[in-house]
Amino acid sequence: MGARYRDYSYTAKLEHRRKVLFICFIFIFIFSVYTVITSFLIRPYRIQSDSMKPEIALNDIVLTTPIYNPFSTAKRGSLVVITPSFNDKRSFFQKTADGIISFFTFQLFKPFEMRQRQGQSASIRRIIGMPGDTIYMENFILHIKTAEAEHFLTEFELTETDYNLEISKLPLNWNAALPFSGSYPKITLKENEYFVLCDNRLISDDSRMWGPLDGKLRIYGSLLLKYWPLKKIKLYKGQ
Repeated sequence: MGARYRDYSYTAKLEHRRKVLFICFIFIFIFSVYTVITSFLIRPYRIQSDSMKPEIALNDIVLTTPIYNPFSTAKRGSLVVITPSFNDKRSFFQKTADGIISFFTFQLFKPFEMRQRQGQSASIRRIIGMPGDTIYMENFILHIKTAEAEHFLTEFELTETDYNLEISKLPLNWNAALPFSGSYPKITLKENEYFVLCDNRLISDDSRMWGPLDGKLRIYGSLLLKYWPLKKIKLYKGQ
């Protein structure tokens, strides 16, 4: 068994220890910077449902920013981050473990977050109704009369952003009084109220279920980039 110079040299041992400490310092520094950036500047999310299909699908990964004020920057048709309907049930240890694991897997895997039930994690939705709008839904399409208008127009006639919906025809004899009928009664949105919807209108986990959202309490970010899968990378800034 051969002997190594470092095993007998105090100087070599000291140098090796310095290298190890330096590598540890670099790792801790990078992870700290990553944590600060993802907490205050940009936040990655792995999509956990098909609620925004066809624009964003299950397991897509997006970047969002919490630097967002819906009262000054919200646009009809823009994609925003909605706070969870229920409290995050993860412990401090689980959140920390998710952060470390996601750091090494480039956000591809968060074991404890993936166990969360629907409604316990943030979600992406599209702003369709703005404060002052009078709205109703028919055949999964939102009809809107703005505060200044006299007539209703469809959401597609008022939004500046192009997007597609996932909808289907209702079964024979299925009427608007039944659940999942693609209808919503006429309401007028109050100040600071927004009506957000899934692009996949077959999923009603949106304002059809929650009602209008208080922009200050429930909207806390906007979508910047879809970066996974790489072949579908897309920039959303400005929408």
